[in-house]
Amino acid sequence: MWEHLKQEQKEKYKTLITNFASLSEAFSQKAENEDSDDLESYVAPIVNSKFQETVFQKAFHAVGEDIANTSYDASLVVDEQHKYLVGIKSFGLDSGDQKIAQFKKDSQSWNELLSEIRFHAEISPDKETADKENRARYERLAREIATLRNQRIESSKALIRGFHSDSSHVEAVYHVLMPTSKGHKPQIHVGETTYLPVDLDHLKILGSTTKNNPTNFRFTDGQHDYKYTAADSQLHMTFRNKEIVVDTWDVNYVEDPFYLFEHLHLLTSEKSDSEILETVSWVITDKHGNVEENSGFNAFNGGSKLAKKDRLPRILKIQDKFKDSLAPEELAFVTFSLEEILLKKWSTKEEKAQMKSIREDLIRFVHQTGNEKLIKEIEQLVYRPVSEVYIPLPDSKHFHEERPDFFGKDIGKFEPGTSKLALPKEERTFKLRFLSSGDVITAYINQEAGKAIQSTDKQEILGNWILRGVFQLKDREILTGKKLSQLEINGIRLSKFKNGEIGIDFIWIDVDNPPVDAIGWVAKSSSST
Repeated sequence: MWEHLKQEQKEKYKTLITNFASLSEAFSQKAENEDSDDLESYVAPIVNSKFQETVFQKAFHAVGEDIANTSYDASLVVDEQHKYLVGIKSFGLDSGDQKIAQFKKDSQSWNELLSEIRFHAEISPDKETADKENRARYERLAREIATLRNQRIESSKALIRGFHSDSSHVEAVYHVLMPTSKGHKPQIHVGETTYLPVDLDHLKILGSTTKNNPTNFRFTDGQHDYKYTAADSQLHMTFRNKEIVVDTWDVNYVEDPFYLFEHLHLLTSEKSDSEILETVSWVITDKHGNVEENSGFNAFNGGSKLAKKDRLPRILKIQDKFKDSLAPEELAFVTFSLEEILLKKWSTKEEKAQMKSIREDLIRFVHQTGNEKLIKEIEQLVYRPVSEVYIPLPDSKHFHEERPDFFGKDIGKFEPGTSKLALPKEERTFKLRFLSSGDVITAYINQEAGKAIQSTDKQEILGNWILRGVFQLKDREILTGKKLSQLEINGIRLSKFKNGEIGIDFIWIDVDNPPVDAIGWVAKSSSST
């Protein structure tokens, strides 16, 4: 990546980072010897990680990936041939393994396996024997860790690829800044190394870190070396610091940093207006951690959309079409199941669950027949399209009443005394930009109380990208709170831009400390504590 970035942008990045680091002596105690030629007097340059992330975004026009402990800190599009997902890190040039992921929520399911590892280590006479005894357990745990890690990586790649997943190559890299340690000439080394999913086909267990701490173990895939630490559920990686250096910057310390701080208030600057007028964010799950099973991102799982008047004729048509290829009792089962699914009214959550159970039994049966035509017709009849989705707005009636012009002039306005949107569909459209990839689609607000953000076209492309790419789901797999937790993508942020576009990001929200722009139950929960 570094070689493809524009030189003037790299210079700006360097200037901002080294200028900050030039103040390091103000935050460190210098040695008594003030001879500037004596290396012993040098303090270590300071690189602030949050400042580094912000500066990287500013210098290279990158997009911050606000997704907690997931894979990346920024996405960067240099051109159509060079799209990058970037893990941004800073650590000392002489430091060891670095944390790259955390699995706190998932690690609870590994407690039994970790107990077995501890037990077999305790009864083994030495580390070699313990490692040999636990090798299969280490491999099982490493594979589970790697699978979760890889899903997060693929989800993040799908976000920056956008809808053109087959044609857009996305490369993932770690970008690191490594300051020299105290007593060395002040420098910051720029490092870059590959950011790859774990190669499960070449996984090799290297054993525990020590016999007395057997739940900390190392493994490799031939590309990178990893270490898992059970106490904090963290995955670490060896960066081979001095081998990955691509640039080196000298840091010249300000002679009197305190003078600068003393006179900062005298500096004036013109603050440019933000391009973003307003943002809102919310959590995808409800307050119990569940995702709606029949609508929104699981809209494909709802009941058939076939008009009521057309349902019985379709059942009779199937009955007639397959009467010669199914035994009488098989045809009776198919007919009865279709009548139950399509002709009865399923209103409550419990009733809908019963309908799905009947539907699953029917689908299981038709697949057992091996009759491809029957399978296709039945699935089209009882299911919605496999990629049908919409982006649900929380508490939509209140949202639009508070912000009737958020998506455009009067788009959120209702007919008086109703939950019906006042404007016709063609006047409720707006440009929706997916900020990670830069893709733009025409979307509109739809359904009762304006609860749905839908694509005016590309519905299947949008659904495929969100469900299969961002959420890493199989066909007709339900999106759950557990899946969101594994990916650490549990929220959405909308940004209203001056040019009228609405930007969208899939993000992580700490429900115990939600952002100031949070809406929905997470905001109400926060304000009540």
